[in-house]
Amino acid sequence: MAKKEKTLPKGIRQKNGTYEARFMIEGITYYAYGHTVEEAQKAADDIRYEVGHGLYIKETKIRVNEWFDTWMKEYKENTVKYGTYNCYQSVFDHYIKEAIGSRLLSEIRPDHIQRVYNNLVKDGYSHKTISLTAIILGGMFKQAYKNQMIAKNPAELATIPRNTKKKKEISVMTKDQQAVFIEYAKDSAYSHLYTVALGTGMRVGELRALEWSDIDYQKNVIHVNGTLKYCKGKGYFKDTPKTATSCRDIPMIPEVVKALKEQRSEQTRQRLELGTMWNPEKGMDNFVFTGYYTYHGFGKNLCSNAINHDLSKVEEQIKIKYPDFPHITPHTLRHTFATRGLENGIPPKVMQTILGHTSITMTLDIYSHVLPNTAAAEIMKVSGMF
Repeated sequence: MAKKEKTLPKGIRQKNGTYEARFMIEGITYYAYGHTVEEAQKAADDIRYEVGHGLYIKETKIRVNEWFDTWMKEYKENTVKYGTYNCYQSVFDHYIKEAIGSRLLSEIRPDHIQRVYNNLVKDGYSHKTISLTAIILGGMFKQAYKNQMIAKNPAELATIPRNTKKKKEISVMTKDQQAVFIEYAKDSAYSHLYTVALGTGMRVGELRALEWSDIDYQKNVIHVNGTLKYCKGKGYFKDTPKTATSCRDIPMIPEVVKALKEQRSEQTRQRLELGTMWNPEKGMDNFVFTGYYTYHGFGKNLCSNAINHDLSKVEEQIKIKYPDFPHITPHTLRHTFATRGLENGIPPKVMQTILGHTSITMTLDIYSHVLPNTAAAEIMKVSGMF
């Protein structure tokens, strides 16, 4: 016998996992929402009370597009980094604007926002993209509610889809593969950069933003204090690091010191030989690693695409002899550094500091593949207790 569906109270309907209560007062239709029937009814009772006592907020006729521009200008421009600001603008333009941008702010219901999330999932976008979309929608509607522009915050009642995609396995070179890579990359224009990456675990943006003044040979450390960014309309600029913990000092191993000194010598020679053809961007003439053979002269800022392209060429040569060699990206070098360090006994807490992770949990989560290999040896330390 088929299970009888639950009858909803009059004026209540279920939509996309939430309940909507719709009612009229003096010819005007009002809506209230909740995760349960009871929540929707209570929200409706609250609105009736507010209307009856003259407390109800009259919603404005501003559209979502207009409010986003105001929210960005008044509440985000001076509180987030330039790169973050541009990222917010890009996400809104690509994933939100077409879906709900032309609607009135007061018209937006939880199911409208839910549909934005669900369509992103259907189109195969990453959980990171969906989460960033949710941050923007949550922030702008929360502020609109604070400003008494809307009666309820619809973003609070939408559900961010769970990340059902299998976590992508990180690419790491074994010790033998690392030796092969170093051998094949030795003639690359960026061989010194690769050595520093494998010896410090620095992010590619941090390597591209590294200046000679950041190299402290007396204390034998590299001062990491920025990352190189590019934004349309602004061009290249050195931004503050990814997080507060990204500002850090990394001790230099002898191989890194040697690579940096060779890089300085090579760069000095190039500057002298090229003369006026050495033409860095204004105010950016002190970078350790620069671009090569550009249309606009030498010494320009190094773009990430140039590194990716060069790594692809190195990988292509390696696979002629070693067809099963893993795919190499700049992040492969960072992961390989961390893996070698943990394999050789660097404590995870120390590795967290070197990598600039915000928490030890992040380090342990990313490099959990290394820890089982060391667990057997570590547990033997307590064998004498019995």
